[in-house]
Amino acid sequence: MRVMQILTRNEANHRAAHLNVSAIDVIVDLRAAANTQVSTYPVTSRLTMSSLEERTFIDIVGQVTDVLVNGTSHDFEDDEDRVWVGDLPVGEPFTLEVRALASFSRSGEGLHRYVDPEDGEVYLYTQFEPNDAHRAWPCIDQPDVKPEWTFHVIAPREWVVSSNGVEVSCEPIQGEALRHDFSATRPLSSYITAIVAGPWAIIDGGTWSGGASDGGHAQLALRLLCRRTLARYLDSDDVFEVTRAGLDFFHERYGVTFPWGSYDQVYVPEYNLGAMENPGCITFNESYISRSTPTFTERQRRANTTLHEMCHMWFGDLATPAWWDDLWLKESFAENQGASAIATATRYAGEWANFAMNRKIWAYAQDQMPTTHPIAADIPDVAAAKTNFDGITYAKGAAVLKQLVAWVGEDAFYEGTRRYFAAHQFGATRLGDLFQALEEASGQKLESWKETWLETSGPSTLYATWSIDAVGAMSEFTLHQGTDSCAGVLRPHRVNVSTWRVAGGALERTHVFDVRIEAESAPIDPDGVLAVPGGVALADLVVINDDDLTYAISRLDEHSTDVALAYIATIDSALTRAVVWASLWNAVRDAELDPRRFITAALGAVGAEREPAIRDRLLLFVSEALSSFLPGSARASVHDEVAATLMRLSTESEERDARRSYTRAFIAEFSARGGAQYEAFIADLAHSGDPDLAWRARRALAARGLTDEARIEQWRAEDGSGEAVRMSVEARASLPSHEARKRAWDAVFSDSLSNDFLSATLSGLQASSWEGESGTERAVEGMRAYWESHTIGMALRYANGVLALGLDVSREGSVEGTVGLLRSWLDANEDAPAQLRRIAIEHLDAFERNVRAQRRWERDQ
Repeated sequence: MRVMQILTRNEANHRAAHLNVSAIDVIVDLRAAANTQVSTYPVTSRLTMSSLEERTFIDIVGQVTDVLVNGTSHDFEDDEDRVWVGDLPVGEPFTLEVRALASFSRSGEGLHRYVDPEDGEVYLYTQFEPNDAHRAWPCIDQPDVKPEWTFHVIAPREWVVSSNGVEVSCEPIQGEALRHDFSATRPLSSYITAIVAGPWAIIDGGTWSGGASDGGHAQLALRLLCRRTLARYLDSDDVFEVTRAGLDFFHERYGVTFPWGSYDQVYVPEYNLGAMENPGCITFNESYISRSTPTFTERQRRANTTLHEMCHMWFGDLATPAWWDDLWLKESFAENQGASAIATATRYAGEWANFAMNRKIWAYAQDQMPTTHPIAADIPDVAAAKTNFDGITYAKGAAVLKQLVAWVGEDAFYEGTRRYFAAHQFGATRLGDLFQALEEASGQKLESWKETWLETSGPSTLYATWSIDAVGAMSEFTLHQGTDSCAGVLRPHRVNVSTWRVAGGALERTHVFDVRIEAESAPIDPDGVLAVPGGVALADLVVINDDDLTYAISRLDEHSTDVALAYIATIDSALTRAVVWASLWNAVRDAELDPRRFITAALGAVGAEREPAIRDRLLLFVSEALSSFLPGSARASVHDEVAATLMRLSTESEERDARRSYTRAFIAEFSARGGAQYEAFIADLAHSGDPDLAWRARRALAARGLTDEARIEQWRAEDGSGEAVRMSVEARASLPSHEARKRAWDAVFSDSLSNDFLSATLSGLQASSWEGESGTERAVEGMRAYWESHTIGMALRYANGVLALGLDVSREGSVEGTVGLLRSWLDANEDAPAQLRRIAIEHLDAFERNVRAQRRWERDQ
C-alpha cells in the first residue's frame, strides 16, 4: 500500500505561489470496474499549466506508468503519492500528462466500489475532502488551485455516469462500452470534483429556471440518482420541493446566478459522511432513503442536508477557503444558511428549534473538551484538517454566525455576502475577505468582534440576577457573562431575555428585553418595567437567550428551573421550548441538575410535544441521561419508568410519526437494559412488515441473547437487501456469546471489512449484553497500529467504534476499564499521531464527565 504523505500548509502555499494550472482534462477508464477481481483502473490527467520552477510534484496514489511534457515522454521520480517532475519549462505554458493505474476503494475514500447484494450490481462514487482526489486521478490536490476540469469516463454500456460538468456527448467505443464526455467546469478545487458510475436509477425532476441580481439566468436539470433496489423508496416529491425552494432562496439572497450547469443529487452506499457538495454531482448518504415511510423528523433532517449542500454551491464551491484553517468560510455558513433556508422557505419551519436542540448541543459538548479550538483554527497540514470537521467548525460556527447576523442586521449581512461573492467568485479566499465585505455593508468595525468570537475557544456563560423588595418589585435585573469556560474572554452578545408567568396552568410570556452585553454585566430592564409592586409575579420563569440568537450556555435560576420542569410543555413557542430544554440538558451534563428530575419532566412533556424534532431529541436525552449520567445503582427504577412510559406512548399515540418515534425509543431501551415483560412485544416487532422497526427489534433481541445466528441469517435471506446485510452483521456481532464475539473481533482485525461493515461490527460488539471479557482492552491497545496502517476514514471508524463504551461507577472495574484504560494508553503513546491522541482525549474527557455526574447522584440517592 502506498503511503499517503501529509501535505503541509507551507508546501501548499509554495506550490500555489509557483504554479498556475488553468485546466485539467481527465480520462477515467471503468470498463473493467464491474469485475470485482480487478482492483485497479487506468486514468490519465493532462494539466495545462505554467511554472516558476523547473521541478514540482503532482499528487497521485497509484502506479504511474508514464509522464509526458508537451506530448513527449519525460523522466519522473515516483515518491509514494507524489510524482516529481523536473526539467519543466519555466515561465511559459505547457502540458503535463500523467498516466496511472489507480485503485478502487472499500473505505469510502477515493473511488469507492460497492456491490449490491440484492441484485449483484456494481456502483462507483468518489469522495475526496480534504485531499483524497489524488486517490482517484492525478492532480494538484489542494483547495487554492482551481483549474477548469473536463472529465471523460469510459464505462459499461448500461451504466449511468454523472460528473461536475454537463454531459455533452456519449459515444460507443470498442467493446461493450460508452465514452461519456462532460463539459468543462468553471474553476474548481480538486476536493469537490466527482464522478459516479453504475446502473443508477434516475428520477427526473424537470428543470428549475431562474437567476439572481447579477442578471444571469440558469436552467438546471434536476435529477435524483440512487441504487435501483432503493428507487421505489425514495420520496422524490419532497426532495424536489426542498431543492426548488432552496434555489429560489439562495438566488434571491446571494446575488450570483448558479454557475455549475446541472443539479444531480446522488444517494450512495457505504458513505463516510452525510453528504458532499460536489457541484453538479452532489452526493448524499443513502441512509436518507428509508425503506419505511420516513418520519417528519427524517424528512426535515434530509432537507437540512440538502440545503446545507446547496449553500456550498456558493460558500465553498464558488468562493473557496484557500486552506483548511478557514473552514468557517464554508462549513459554518452552510450549517447556518441551510437552517435559515429551511426555516424560511420550506414546510420545516421549526428548523431553528431543531438546531438549538441538536446541532448546538453538539457544539457545547465539543467546546467544553480539552481539545477545543477557535473557530478560526490553526491547521498546519491536512492530517489536522481531517479531524477538524467537528462540532466547533460546523455547529458553533453556525451559532456564532447567527449572532453575527443579529449584531449587524440581516440586510447588512446579505449585502456583505453579495459583495463577497462579486469580488471573489471562482477564487480562493481568506477570513479577512469576508469581513471586509461585511464591514463595508454594515458600516461597523468588526475586527474586535472577529477576534473575540472566532479566535478564542470555549463557550460563554450567561445568567441573570435580580432583587425583590417587600412589595414584590423586581429591580436590579441584570445579565451576567461568565468566562470560566472561555479563558476569561468577554464577548459581545445581543440576546433576548424573556419573562414568563404561570397563568391558568400554563406559561405565558410577559416581556421580552433586547439586551446587548459586552462586559461582565448589563442591565436587562433599564426602564424598570418590572420594578413595580408585584412585578416579580410576571417572572415565574426567566429565559436567557430566547430566540437562540447567541452562542452561550445559559443558566436558569433555581426557581426558573423548577417552573420549567413543571410547565415547559405549555410554552407556545417551539424555539423557546428548545432553548429551555437545552439549558436544562447542559445542567444535567454539568452535574447541576439531577438526571432523574430531567427524565421525569421529559417523559411528562414528550407526549404533548408539537414539534417533531424536539420530541425525538427529548427521547435521546432521556436515554443518554439514564445511561451516562446516572449510576447503575439508580438506573433500575428509572428504567422501569422509562420503559413503561415509552411502551404506553408507542401503543396509544394516534399520530403515526410519534408512534414510530416512541417505538424506536422503546426498542433502544429494551436493547440496553432488557425486561422479561417486554420480550413478547419485541419479538412481535421483529416480524413487523416495517423493515426499519423489524431490524431494530431483531438487533435488540440479539443483543439480549434472545435469538441466534441461524435466525438472524434467515431474516437476512428473507429480506435480501443491502440494508439487511449490514444490520445482520451488527446483530450477529451483538450476540452475547464467546464464539460470536470472537468471530466479530477476528473480522475487525482481519481487514476483510468494508467501512460500513467495520462500523456495524463494532457497534454490535458494544451493544451486546455480554458480561465476560469484552475484548476492548486489546482493541484499544491496537488503536495506534490500526491508525498507522489504514486510511484516515477507516481509522476514525475504528477508534470511535472501539471507544464507544458504557460506564457505570457502581459496577466493579468499569471506571478502570474506561478512564483508567485510556489514561494508560495516553501515557504510553505520547508520540502517537496528534489526531489519534485527540480522539482518545475526547473520549476520556467524556468518561470523566460521566464519572463526576454519576458519583454526585450516587451520593444523593
